[in-house]
Amino acid sequence: MSGVDESAEPTRTPSVPDTATLDRMVDAEAADPEAELAKTEYSTDLGVAMAEDAKRVARGELSGDDYWEKYDRAAEAEFGDDYRETPNPAIDGDGQTVSRETAEGLGCAVGSMDSVAASVESEDGPDGDEKWGMVIDLQKCVGCDSCTVACKAENRTPPGVSYNVVMEEEHGEFPNVTRTNVPRPCMQCENPPCVQVCPVSATYKMDNGVVNVDYDRCIGCRYCMIACPYGARYFDFGENYDDEVTGSGEVTSPEYGVDRGPREGGESPVGNVRKCSMCMHRLNRGEEPACVETCVGDARNAGDLNDPDSDVSEMADSTRSFQLKESEGTDPNVYYLK
Repeated sequence: MSGVDESAEPTRTPSVPDTATLDRMVDAEAADPEAELAKTEYSTDLGVAMAEDAKRVARGELSGDDYWEKYDRAAEAEFGDDYRETPNPAIDGDGQTVSRETAEGLGCAVGSMDSVAASVESEDGPDGDEKWGMVIDLQKCVGCDSCTVACKAENRTPPGVSYNVVMEEEHGEFPNVTRTNVPRPCMQCENPPCVQVCPVSATYKMDNGVVNVDYDRCIGCRYCMIACPYGARYFDFGENYDDEVTGSGEVTSPEYGVDRGPREGGESPVGNVRKCSMCMHRLNRGEEPACVETCVGDARNAGDLNDPDSDVSEMADSTRSFQLKESEGTDPNVYYLK
């Protein structure tokens, strides 16, 4: 006798539904555009229109030049000097949103974001040729939320701000039920609508693939929040966990390697939109993002997508690999394995 109980139930592996189901899960997490913008002092109608057209730019249905020629006067009227005095749209590098000729004809300044990008790069970090990406194996994710907790602890995010959420959904009927766990950080898109829509160039894409937010530029209009197809952006209302942890607002956040001191009303990042930056401060130290380091199921992997021999590059090129909401044209640097 083999000693094997052939009547026993076979071992079940996590179920990964089709991409349409996963994309629907993402949509369910997104904020309602009109409800979100109603909380701001800025035009809801303008924000919704700019966000929808920013997504069209990502999909290749509208050019960056046509986009800003369409919204230049409205943005200047709505945002005044905040729009006029900032280098928007960014025209430098491969990630340019408009041509220099078009930018020079707009009501905003023409300038480079290089100085801002340089301020969050470390001389002691990697050699500068990387394109950071992440691969998440959905067969390995057990839905423990350790990535969510690690991210909040690392980045000191306040109530209502969570860069890493794990979407969960059950499928089937008892007793044949499976659960899908889908971690969702910022996708660090190659064609990010959030960069396109920002009227003050507070959001910008770095050469290393990471999309960052300059808190000193951000005016909190939240147009980027509704332009993001993944619902991966949050507004900082200035709340703290003081009831749970005494003095929580006094702990300095390490984001972007900038020491901003204790959280205070009217001081960045309070009043700004915030998002996952793949723990840039850790990457610059040669460390993994906190969510990757903490993942108990080894489901998350981060590394250089430009290195064909790196683990993340090989996994991203595998037949199991896919991106969320591929039809949006955003080309995320976060991949999933089914």
